[in-house]
Amino acid sequence: MEREVLEKYMKAGRIAGEARELALRKARPGIRLLDIAEAVDAFIARKGAHPAFPLNISVNDIAAHYTPAYNDERVVEDVDLVKMDAGIHVDGYIGDTAGTWSKGPNVLVKAVERVLEDAIRILKPGVKVGEIGTVIQDSAEAQGVGLIVNLTGHGLDRYVFHGEPSILNIRNDSGHVLKEGDVIAIEPFTCPSNGHVRESGVTEIYRFLQRRPVRLPEARRILDLAENEYHSLPFAKRWLFKEISPVKVSLAIRQLEGVMAIEPYPVLREVSGKPIAQAEHTIIIQDKPVVTTRVD
Repeated sequence: MEREVLEKYMKAGRIAGEARELALRKARPGIRLLDIAEAVDAFIARKGAHPAFPLNISVNDIAAHYTPAYNDERVVEDVDLVKMDAGIHVDGYIGDTAGTWSKGPNVLVKAVERVLEDAIRILKPGVKVGEIGTVIQDSAEAQGVGLIVNLTGHGLDRYVFHGEPSILNIRNDSGHVLKEGDVIAIEPFTCPSNGHVRESGVTEIYRFLQRRPVRLPEARRILDLAENEYHSLPFAKRWLFKEISPVKVSLAIRQLEGVMAIEPYPVLREVSGKPIAQAEHTIIIQDKPVVTTRVD
């Protein structure tokens, strides 16, 4: 990996880790999720970086893809498990990280943090992706918790936030071999017993897919922003309201979805309502793995 690229990955990872910790510190009973998201957005801007995707603030049985709407009044409750998943890029090089807030000690949170560290410990060139899944499952079982079995870790590349390889969080026979300089995100999700997620709820996150002819000028403007300003990475609908009214944004988004110019990211929720904890780090594969998103 070239030195300049390494430095950008390290900077993105550091800012992502700081953003994660800021979100976790902000979380407390009574605070609006929107206030947390806006604080993180402002922090990223002050650091001179950019979101690789909107801050995901996923509560209880929601695993991913919940980011507050512009008028979202939901607040953190005493009993909540709140996942903070932050993605930052510097010139397209991404840091992706997550942690979980709970008001007091929580078995699922403690377990997912241990699972993540156990998985990182085996990373080096030559390790097969299937070996990572085995360690993750063995660690979860040793602690008496389950995993969300249809969510995965993933590779990262420039402007690619979910690339190859997919890193399953259960035992599997993937023979994909990690090599020096690979950048990956390890991302386990724990729950009381093994669970699955499915799409559910209102969508607030989208991503550029392709150029398509659209009638509304607001739709054309959103497509320009999605492709050029957001670099085809996921964006939050609320970000668009700086330039376009909410009513016109809704009409334009509907038109863009209809012609498959943008991709929606619906909320992912556990099918039976199980609470979920999440932890994630970005790692550069070397003989001693470099965890870019760890904050001392």
